[in-house]
Amino acid sequence: MTAAMDVINVIIPFKPSNPKSRLSSILSRDERLLLAESMLRDVYEAVREVIDAENIAVISPEPFQKEWFQGRVLVDERSLDECVNSTIINRCSNDAVAIIMSDLPLLSGKILQEFFSADGDVVAAPGRKGGTNMLLVRDSKFRVSYHFGSFFRHMRTAESMGLRFTIFDSFLASVDIDEPSDVLELMLHGSGKHSYQFLASLGFYVDFSSKDPTLRRR
Repeated sequence: MTAAMDVINVIIPFKPSNPKSRLSSILSRDERLLLAESMLRDVYEAVREVIDAENIAVISPEPFQKEWFQGRVLVDERSLDECVNSTIINRCSNDAVAIIMSDLPLLSGKILQEFFSADGDVVAAPGRKGGTNMLLVRDSKFRVSYHFGSFFRHMRTAESMGLRFTIFDSFLASVDIDEPSDVLELMLHGSGKHSYQFLASLGFYVDFSSKDPTLRRR
């Protein structure tokens, strides 16, 4: 569990309805849902290594519950920005709020411990395409703005408010699974993860026989 740190409340946004549509070229709708749930489980279990279950919540526009999930589910149909900003505004004065995306299956407790321990009023782990994969907010004046290029918006917002903005640099935290090329990264680096095991059960593997590793499906 966390030690010598602020109380951290972690929220994990999750969309059960038609998730990961950009993977429709390699996965059916049902397969995409099961992959999304597997990645969420990977993220949740990594967070649980350092955060108590009562301080973890999944934000979803519809009810969600699995036997392995012991945190809270906050059903909220508002936009992600509205949900997260409301949580930041209403946090207890000494608490921090962390937003961890549900499609980061390569996370580990070690990575998250380092992330939660990083100095800064706002700490952000960038995605590989300019998004914000993880965000830690210690100042209730800060407001999020997700969607394309959100990492740079968050950096500019923090700096304009005079807040200390810290970049958390981690390859494994940068791998969010949205496109087929991202699935290749998961199959390269995710051995032992629930999402890796699910994809392997579907016949996915990495072909090393060509110049570059290639994602295949048996």
